Amino acid sequence: MPHFRTTLVLCLGAATSALAADPPVRGRDPWAFRLTMENKTRMLVVALRSDLWAAYNPANGTLHKVWSGGMQFRGKVYDFGQRNSATQGTTYHLLEKALPISATNESSIPAGWSATGITTGATAWTFGSGSPSFITPTIDLSRHNNAVLAYLTPGGNNRLLVDVSTDNGATWTAQQWTSTDTPGDDGHQKLLAVSSDAVKIRFRRNTSGSTATLADVTLGGDYKAWSLLQDGQTIYPSVDWRGYRLIGHTAGIVIRYDLVLPGGARIAVEESPEAMSGAKLSRQFAIQGLPAGAMLSLELDGTGYQASHAPSGGAVVRTQAGDSFLDFTQNSPAGLETTWTP
Repeated sequence: MPHFRTTLVLCLGAATSALAADPPVRGRDPWAFRLTMENKTRMLVVALRSDLWAAYNPANGTLHKVWSGGMQFRGKVYDFGQRNSATQGTTYHLLEKALPISATNESSIPAGWSATGITTGATAWTFGSGSPSFITPTIDLSRHNNAVLAYLTPGGNNRLLVDVSTDNGATWTAQQWTSTDTPGDDGHQKLLAVSSDAVKIRFRRNTSGSTATLADVTLGGDYKAWSLLQDGQTIYPSVDWRGYRLIGHTAGIVIRYDLVLPGGARIAVEESPEAMSGAKLSRQFAIQGLPAGAMLSLELDGTGYQASHAPSGGAVVRTQAGDSFLDFTQNSPAGLETTWTP
């Protein structure tokens, strides 16, 4: 009998420990998946909690977006259509330089744009007669890959001309095209084949079209947020995505990618995000292969809510020229807790 009581106590203790270690409840099942989201392909989305979701960009190894409210799933897999899936609810964080242009309020001329012969409206800008033009501010794309211009041309027979300059508007022949009459459900999407810190984009009326309207202009790209300072030189490594693995079914996730330096040397990065109470995210990093004496940095800034950062372990937060960076100077575990407030 004493032996039975001892066994019963041990079993109860094990059961209590197991209950205490129950994995977190995620926002959906499956809670980690990849899809095309808001004009960005093969994004990794993690539903950490029903009201805290995050998206990682495999192309540049960054936390692209954090939001509440889940997703509107669209595309051939979900509704047999061609539109991108989109986030819902409140955006806490969007990588600041991932979207250099976002002009979606057609009731006014966007700040910094040059408009000649353009009329505002409730749902579109209208190009008048003569030689109207609509020109973006100067855009720095020197640290972007895969920059995609997206826009709508409401109405039929609408073939706007688009010109790209890489010398701040002195010339307009870096890239040119005519908008098609029949864009896809998500409108026009054009990959920009330019890399310059003095890019401008110009929209013009095509005299062969009876309609000349424009709406929802965005320009997004894979911003190089990782940098390495070594021997006084700043290097922007390329990113080799190594996938992810789940811990158990819902206990956690490890995101893996390599930062590839000129010459082929690699710095291995593993990141594990986890939701904390409220609008707060914990990110645990493991860095391997960092050259001696070098400093690895991740740019953190985003648009959305105000962010406050608390680093731990082998990392520090640095602010320079208005930008915030998470700096690593050693091969050791490190952490970052970010809280977003209105």
